[in-house]
Amino acid sequence: MPRLNVAPTKSVQLSLRRDLEMATEGYGLLEQKREILVMELMRLLNRVSTVQQEYNQVRDAAYKTLRRAIAQNGYLHMRNFASGIEYDHQVTVETTVTAGFHTPHLTTSHSALHSQFGFAGTDSLVDRTMQQFLQLLEVIAHVAELESTVMLLARELKKTQRRVNALEHIFIPDYKATLHYIAESLESKELDSFFTSKMIKKKLEAAQHAQNVPEAADEPQITDQPTKNKENTER
Repeated sequence: MPRLNVAPTKSVQLSLRRDLEMATEGYGLLEQKREILVMELMRLLNRVSTVQQEYNQVRDAAYKTLRRAIAQNGYLHMRNFASGIEYDHQVTVETTVTAGFHTPHLTTSHSALHSQFGFAGTDSLVDRTMQQFLQLLEVIAHVAELESTVMLLARELKKTQRRVNALEHIFIPDYKATLHYIAESLESKELDSFFTSKMIKKKLEAAQHAQNVPEAADEPQITDQPTKNKENTER
């Protein structure tokens, strides 16, 4: 298993342990973030399909009404009506935070609906066409919001997944292997130091013992000669 190219020392061991603890904690947080992003993405995908169906229905109804109005009033008349209509449209973009990630929120608004042309030469189909296309504008903003959010969430999920994989399969295993190598190296050094100290202690004891033996041999021997002289005097 690959490991980091570092010196097997105590200070490096303590530093790597701190880094490994931070990496493990970060891995847990990224796992939670990944799960939240997956849940949010699945929820939005269900909403996208629903809103997409709504968009198709409103769009088809609006264009169907437009075709009927053109057929009844004529293309040139409808074009003249459309060129005279003026509405103030505003699109407000706000952001919401999901798992520390900002997603857009679109809101459309327009001025109050009112007739901008005379009654002569027009019918209810013209008013209905205008109403339905204003409604279509709101649905389009909703679809754009959801699709943008899904795209951004998918991109963030992919980025988070890469970080989780890097921590799980590269960073954490490498640090664990390095710490195991440093622990073995330090243990080996401690054993070498222990046996070296034992050998030095034995050599010192042997040298001290060898020094004590000649000193004992050089000491004067006590004899019983005075005792024998005393016995001869008494006789």
